[in-house]
Amino acid sequence: MKTSLFIALSLVAFSSCKKNKNTFVQPPAPSVTVAHPDVREVTTYKEAPGTVEGLSEVDIRARVRGFLEEIHFKEGEWVEKGDKLFLIEQAPYEAQLAAAQANLDNAEAAHKLAVTSLQRLKRANSRSSGAVSELDVDVGQAEVDQAAAVVSQMTALYNDAKIELSYTIIFAPTAGRMSRSLVDIGNLVDGSEGTLLGHITDDSKVRVYFEAPERGMIHFLEKRAADGGVETDKLSKVNLTLADGTLHDHPGVIDFVDSRVDPGTRTATIRSVFPNPDGKLASGLYALVGYPEIFPNSEHPNSVLVPAVSILRDLAGDYVWAIDEKNVVFRRGVVTGTTVPRPNKDDNAAPARDMIVLKGLTKEDRVVVAGLQRAREGAPVNPQMEGEQAPPSKPPGN
Repeated sequence: MKTSLFIALSLVAFSSCKKNKNTFVQPPAPSVTVAHPDVREVTTYKEAPGTVEGLSEVDIRARVRGFLEEIHFKEGEWVEKGDKLFLIEQAPYEAQLAAAQANLDNAEAAHKLAVTSLQRLKRANSRSSGAVSELDVDVGQAEVDQAAAVVSQMTALYNDAKIELSYTIIFAPTAGRMSRSLVDIGNLVDGSEGTLLGHITDDSKVRVYFEAPERGMIHFLEKRAADGGVETDKLSKVNLTLADGTLHDHPGVIDFVDSRVDPGTRTATIRSVFPNPDGKLASGLYALVGYPEIFPNSEHPNSVLVPAVSILRDLAGDYVWAIDEKNVVFRRGVVTGTTVPRPNKDDNAAPARDMIVLKGLTKEDRVVVAGLQRAREGAPVNPQMEGEQAPPSKPPGN
């Protein structure tokens, strides 16, 4: 009986194990995004560091001594040329002007009296009565001239007092964005020391100075001599990359190339100007100026480009992950050039850069541009062309 029961239990266990036996299922191939290399004409740029400056930057300083009484602007906001900015106490200068006016009036009255006296002397002398000599007339003329000189002196002092009074009201010398007020109301400012009250920066356009190497300047000078001037169409192709890697929306122009090369640094100073209508640039920012090689070989027609992020590197050099006709990954060695900005089709997209591939790729190749960490040489993948929608996933069991 016990033997029969043991055999029955063994058969049940064997049958259960046979039903639950695991079978290996091949995992699906990983998905990657692929794209054909882009072929287009590009202009290669060199980059040089620079610092953003306002097109016009003005220090606002006191020109007279007195207590600061009023501030007429909001810090950090735009002001127009001629707007009232500061008021320095006027009472001492109004009194000085009044005194100068009184001295001028007194001098003019004295001059008028001297002129009247001279006229009487001349009439008396013309009668030949001998009551007035020629010497008396000459003395009268000298008194008139002296009184006229005093009038001129008092007029100058009056104008000087008037100017001093005008300096108590400080107007914006140019349009621009105001800094914070560097002196609070109630503080004493001094014109002799030129107390700094604030700054105005016109940042509707900005300037960025950078240094070009001597070798490039030699080619530039040769080109300028051959063309009889600077090729402005090339000089207009200047861009600006900010410290966070973003590209400024508006291209700039080069409006000045120094007439000499610094023998100490073997570089020449170049100035570029960029529009800043949205106020996205501020004076003092660090930036990289991308300027075309105003030198030879800056234009590259029919260049092969891939996203810079798809370029990998190992001991053998640069390479990309490419996909063959069976959707299997293989390593493709490439020779790369420089990077260039990618045309931005979406205003909201982050700025990206492409790499020029000098050798190793054609426009028919399929290159992995996203999901590179899932690609392995010799392994199959599920490629999805960039910009295309992925097919809907099948439900389990189908």
